[in-house]
Amino acid sequence: MKEFVKRTILLFCFVCTACSVSKSHIEKLVNTKWSYNFGHDDVKSFFVFNDIENYKFYNAETGDTIIGTYFLKKDTVHFNQKYGVFDHEFPENSHHRMGSKKYKMIIKNKNQLGYIRLWDNDTQKWKEDYFFTKE
Repeated sequence: MKEFVKRTILLFCFVCTACSVSKSHIEKLVNTKWSYNFGHDDVKSFFVFNDIENYKFYNAETGDTIIGTYFLKKDTVHFNQKYGVFDHEFPENSHHRMGSKKYKMIIKNKNQLGYIRLWDNDTQKWKEDYFFTKE
């Protein structure tokens, strides 16, 4: 019986520790803003992570805001884009509609969010100077 109690307590401690680690990892993005400055202070595209699953992306080039959900796995953010706020203004088959799609981005250097294809694992640097910085 003592062995059973020891194992139960050990298992409980392990589960509590694992849950707290993964929760803090998830909360890394909660209530944060990541922006890309086009060289003018007033022209920025940015991601806002509202909570542990919802985000908004403002595209400075088009003026559209995209709404979706996300989840974080290690250094990779998995996006599930739902729609653009202007989608309803265009016909169903219009190429101007943002619509839904899935894509991934990675976090590097603790404060840089960029497209996976732009990261060079060999040099540990971005191939292009196009990534979003945590504000």
